[in-house]
Amino acid sequence: MNPGDPVTGPVSWSGEPAEFDDYAAEYEGGLDNPVKRMMGKSADQFIAVKTRWLMRREPALRTGGLAVLDYGCGVGSLMRVLAETGARAEFTGCDISSGMLRQVEKRWPARLGKAPALAPQQGARTPFADGRFDIITISAVLHHVPVAERPAVYAELGRVLKPGGRIYVFEHNPRNPLVRYVIARTPIDRNAILLDSTEVRHGLLNVARYDLDTDYLMFMPPGLAVLRPVDRVLAWLPLGAQYVVVARKPA
Repeated sequence: MNPGDPVTGPVSWSGEPAEFDDYAAEYEGGLDNPVKRMMGKSADQFIAVKTRWLMRREPALRTGGLAVLDYGCGVGSLMRVLAETGARAEFTGCDISSGMLRQVEKRWPARLGKAPALAPQQGARTPFADGRFDIITISAVLHHVPVAERPAVYAELGRVLKPGGRIYVFEHNPRNPLVRYVIARTPIDRNAILLDSTEVRHGLLNVARYDLDTDYLMFMPPGLAVLRPVDRVLAWLPLGAQYVVVARKPA
């Protein structure tokens, strides 16, 4: 398939119907797990930890003009919470699950204006032209991708990223024992294979000579706003419930 060609037909990682289609209509970010519900009242509270971090890192998101891709966007929650936080970007979402993509527009509030542009994936592949995006986010996606297919994802992210652009990979941290406990008991994560930040870094560097750095997030329950400063202080410590690997593509 050429970079500009549309993707057609069923979307999945390896030819089977996308498992997330079964969860799309009721998807709430894994809050069916009682332990996760104790830490935050809604999925948005967990997502907001990432969006606040990202808005600090990319203040230009507030001014508009940046083309942002959310790769594996699910029901569009990350893009929506970013917009609610003040981001004025040109959002595009893609996903292997057609059911999830249908939910993006259904859940996008009218007060936020036009919903993001959407496109299906065929496995790791997207229909976008080379160098299309300034920023790419990929949040809690890679642990659902079969290990053998992850290199194709890293390659695709690099292909559609502009020179000088940034990739933000948010993932569950397997070094955190509570994360492992929750993931093992969450139905939507039944096939998940967690990956360390080192694997992400190596995967990205196999594609390009990115400038890389890593932060760790969610040391405290997202619902406790008074403890948010703790996350910033401990960002270096590899025990947060989530991590983010940042990759800047050479200009």
